Amino acid sequence: MGFRPSVAAAAMCLAFPALATPEEDAAYIVEQTVTEELFQAAINAQKPLITGAILNDLTNGGIEISDVDRFIDIFVEEFLDEFTDTMRSETLQVYLDSFSAEELESIAAFYATDAGQALIAQTPMLMQEGARMGQVAGSQAGLNAADRVATRLEAEGVTLTTDPSMMDGLLDALRGR
Repeated sequence: MGFRPSVAAAAMCLAFPALATPEEDAAYIVEQTVTEELFQAAINAQKPLITGAILNDLTNGGIEISDVDRFIDIFVEEFLDEFTDTMRSETLQVYLDSFSAEELESIAAFYATDAGQALIAQTPMLMQEGARMGQVAGSQAGLNAADRVATRLEAEGVTLTTDPSMMDGLLDALRGR
């Protein structure tokens, strides 16, 4: 048996992974990170706000929903596929515009590792926890900022209402009176 070019070529391909184009790397990154599970987690974190907005729109149109939870579940199921597809195509272009070919290659390589896959798997939970922590931190920061806002409005002579008694009411409300 002599030298076989096809065997040598196959061995070369195994030794040297095919280089992906920046578009292929970006598509892989998007496929790994822009997922329906991630958006489901985001929706779950904001479900009360989303539900309130949808119900407000329907109520304003004279429509009452008897099984709100079932309606929202169906709405989200129908919403997610199209939303995910749109976000993937838009995000792909953002990655291509924002990162060099070398950066895309490195990011894609990271996501292909065990650590990258672990990060991807935990991202929906991290998002939900971040939203929960943000609600708590935002509520506390809002309460703490209210008095400072009132003091600053007075110090800077800012009037935000056309009726002066309403401005006094706003200042009192900010101070918890």
